[in-house]
Formats: sequence, structure tokens, C-alpha cells
Amino acid sequence: MMHYETQVKSIAKTNGILVIIVILLSLIAWYQPGLHQTVQQYLSSLNTKEINTIILERQDIGTIKLKKFKNGWFLQEPYQLPANPQRVNTVTALARKRSYSQFKARESDLARYHLAKPLASIWLNDSKFAIGSEDPIKHQRYAMNINDNILSGNNTIHLINGVIFYQLRANLDTFISPALLPPQSSIKHIIWGGKKLTITNGRWQLTPESPGTPSDSIAQFLQFWQQTQASKVETNVSLSITNAELLKSPSVKISFSPFGSTDSTIDTIHYLIIKDAEQIKLLRTDIQVAYWISPQILKNLTEFLPAELSKK
Repeated sequence: MMHYETQVKSIAKTNGILVIIVILLSLIAWYQPGLHQTVQQYLSSLNTKEINTIILERQDIGTIKLKKFKNGWFLQEPYQLPANPQRVNTVTALARKRSYSQFKARESDLARYHLAKPLASIWLNDSKFAIGSEDPIKHQRYAMNINDNILSGNNTIHLINGVIFYQLRANLDTFISPALLPPQSSIKHIIWGGKKLTITNGRWQLTPESPGTPSDSIAQFLQFWQQTQASKVETNVSLSITNAELLKSPSVKISFSPFGSTDSTIDTIHYLIIKDAEQIKLLRTDIQVAYWISPQILKNLTEFLPAELSKK
């Protein structure tokens, strides 16, 4: 009889242990990352690949307008220049920013969180977004995707990663592409230092003639112009040299057909080569925008490489 009771107690103990193990495994499965999914919320459902226009209004520092073309993004205001793709990507990414908290926007909230007069307003296509103040505890930004009248109470306020605010208010210089030529443009001729390189009937001709200049060196020279990017772009340039010195500066005039245009459509960029405060700048005097480059880059843009180097 005692043996039977011992068996029953042993079975009960084993079953109890199994029940505990099952409960523990269930808890592990429930809380293990990746197995118990929560639905993430986003600032909007807008597909970033479908964004074609951007208007960025920054309180106290001006407005930037951009438009997407087949060969990339271009600023429309305050300049008409190729845009920096990396900076554009940070702006379009706003549409899919993760929302960490959401609540309905009451009228009193708009002033409280600086959304009535936003610190930054962004239009991505026809969708309008407002960026307000920072949450002092979570260090996240109050943001709103305005789907209805801002005072209607039907909009939702979100808390998103605060870094985007500083990206949206970045210096205008960072929105301009550092490339010296528009993307996928076709060079037609370059004039610099008493030389002229022109394409005629599919062949490049150098004036004055230089029989010792191999075609590989010319091809490399053109490639440098098409691929070089400045280390920095500077708007509203202020120079330490006099106007007289400026007029004596060497220059490069480069003409090209923009992407998608006919060969008869020619645009020209005129760069002055300025050595200012130990910096080399390619200055566009028409818009007062300068592109900073190194001495080696300047050499690549104004000299032909020897034959043995151009083939490497």
C-alpha cells in the first residue's frame, strides 16, 4: 500500500514539474523578441518612392522647394540646381517615420507643442506635415500629418525621433549637390587656360593642337569633370580678395546638353578658380555659389594625365 502511495506522489510531482515547464516555455515564447509582434505606427502611409515634390518651410531660415525629374532631384527655390540625394532622402523619410505615441490634436495642444505655428512645415506631394517642439523627457519631437483642418480636432499628434528636426533645418548648402555638373549631362566643350576641347562629329578636338595628348588622357579628363564632387558647397560666398584680383582669376567655361535634351540645347557653367584663405573654390559668379576642392582635384580638372597614368 505504501509503495502504491509513493508511486502516486511521484507521478503527481512529475506532472507538477511538467506543468511548470509548460508555463515557463509559454512565457518565454510570449516575451521572446520577434515572436510576440506589436503593430508599429508611422507618421503616414505615404510611399517615399512616389514623392515627386517637396516644399520645406523652416521658421526664420527660409523655404526650400525641390522637384524630382528622371535624372534626379533638383532645387527649384531659392536656387535652380541639382539637389544632394542624401539630404533629399532624409526629408522624404519623414513620411515613414515611426510614431512612438499618438493622441488626438486638441486646439490647446497645437500652441502647447508649437504645431499651430510649426518650427518646420513640410509638403511631400500634397501631404502636409508639421514639426513642433521637443518632449523634455523622451527627447522626441511632436509631429502631425495634417489630414484635415488644423483646428478640426480630427488630426493626430505623433511623437517621432527628434533627429529629423535638425536634418530638416540643415543649412541650405547641404541641400545642393556637390557635383560640378548636373547628373547625366553630356559635355560639349570646355574652355580653360588658353585651351579649348570640343567634340565635333563624335571626335574630341583640342585647340591649340597637342599631338602628344593621347585620347585616353582626354577621356580621363572628361570623366573627372563628370564624376568629381566638391568637399563642400558654399552659398552667399564672401571672399577675402578684391574685385580686381577676382577679375584676374583663372576660369573654366564648360558647356553641356542637359539630360533628356537635344544636342541643340546647350547650357553653360562658368567657374572662376579662387584661391581664398588657403582654400580652392570653383565660384559661380552668376549665383554666388562656390564648390570647395583640393589642389589635386584642381590639377585633375585642368591638366591632362600622362599616358601611362590615364590607362590605370
